[in-house]
Amino acid sequence: MSVLFFDDREDAARLLLAELRGLNLKEPVVLGIPRGGVVLADIIARELGGTMDVVLARKVGAPGNPEYAIGAVGEDGQAFLQPYAASIADESYIKAEIGRQLQVVRRRRRMYRTVRKKEPLAGRNVVIVDDGMATGSTMEAAFLAVKSEDPARVVVAVPVAPLQVVESLRKQTEVVVLSAPADFVAVGAYYRSFPQVSDDEVVKILSRWAVK
Repeated sequence: MSVLFFDDREDAARLLLAELRGLNLKEPVVLGIPRGGVVLADIIARELGGTMDVVLARKVGAPGNPEYAIGAVGEDGQAFLQPYAASIADESYIKAEIGRQLQVVRRRRRMYRTVRKKEPLAGRNVVIVDDGMATGSTMEAAFLAVKSEDPARVVVAVPVAPLQVVESLRKQTEVVVLSAPADFVAVGAYYRSFPQVSDDEVVKILSRWAVK
């Protein structure tokens, strides 16, 4: 698989759409992982004739390097740890970091759910979208939370991710990925424009999908 570079999140979403259209996903629920994944999910849901919501998950960062995920925690409180987590951080750090990230998840849930009630997932076709994966920890936590709600089908869709992360996830569910470089650098390295997405932007997108 060749290495791709994307103009921005909108460009990546439209390229993912070309792959997702062939999966025959009837009225899918497209879940964006905040915050960057929400931009892609909004476009994909509209084009596929589905509905859009968020799935809340936060990475558990390594000591001294919060961007390096040693695990993640989902909206349901379920934590996923990478096999190497114990060799990088002790139990007390991991427990405290999970608690800190759960607070962020709960704060975002209060903020987001005021404008968009949670979409039921039981028996539905679900697509979980992010703007990329590095370790896959956040996506793993999101996937576990979604699976616990008994959907009919779950597809993970990302523009870019390391090859080994894609292969690991494919053992559990369907994965659509546009680029899977073996020498992965960082998600933002594959975008020409990769600005941060604010909570206000997420709220604005969700408000367009509010159930009347």
